[in-house]
Amino acid sequence: LATSIRKQDWFTVAVETLIVVFGVFIGLQVNNWNEARADRTLANRYVAQMADDIRADITDIETGIRTSEWRYAALSTLLEMADLKQPESIVNPERELVLPTATFENDQPGALINAAYYTRFLDSDRPAYSSLVSAGNANLLAGMPSFHCIQAYYAAHDETRKFEDRLLLFRTDLLRAQHDAGVSIAGDLTEDEIIEKIKSNEPLAATMASYRVFSYLHMDVLESLHDLAEELLATLETNGSECGIRKAPSL
Repeated sequence: LATSIRKQDWFTVAVETLIVVFGVFIGLQVNNWNEARADRTLANRYVAQMADDIRADITDIETGIRTSEWRYAALSTLLEMADLKQPESIVNPERELVLPTATFENDQPGALINAAYYTRFLDSDRPAYSSLVSAGNANLLAGMPSFHCIQAYYAAHDETRKFEDRLLLFRTDLLRAQHDAGVSIAGDLTEDEIIEKIKSNEPLAATMASYRVFSYLHMDVLESLHDLAEELLATLETNGSECGIRKAPSL
């Protein structure tokens, strides 16, 4: 190129300059393609890890639903045995919820009062998603069709955890009311004695009735979250974009 410039061979200068520019352009493109391929590989790895996290979430949610059903049945049975009639539905400005009839079946002494207290809360771990965000790699998934589905699911999961924080307050109130009435999950009262305590102690009965309603609400929001989790898992496994068909938990 220098020789052509000295000779003022401008045609050769132009051609050789174009060759250099074209070579640099191709080099940059190859580098960009390699980076894009590496990003896709990393993004796919994150998606696979998040799918594993969602599978673990589904198992966790199913456990929460079973324990909520167990708790709701125990509270319903205790209140029924105490001849305290409970509402068949609850209404808020958005919808009406029908409270189903439920009977607790367990022959072990003390099982009823233990089940009425027992609560499982969601695990808040989300290693893949947390790693993705903390490492500043959210942009890797931003261009993928399932990214908005992932964000929507974890937003719903966070809202469900906030609901469980409120549920924990009701469980604390129940434990306090039980102790004030002389009832303990570690006590030796017979079932009949526990029923008499509930009948004769209005604060305890009222606390149990409220906790029964919140136990059903817990079951309801967990079932909604479970639908969202299954929908997201299917989306991740197929690299699709269809989400939002299921309703988010109604809190």
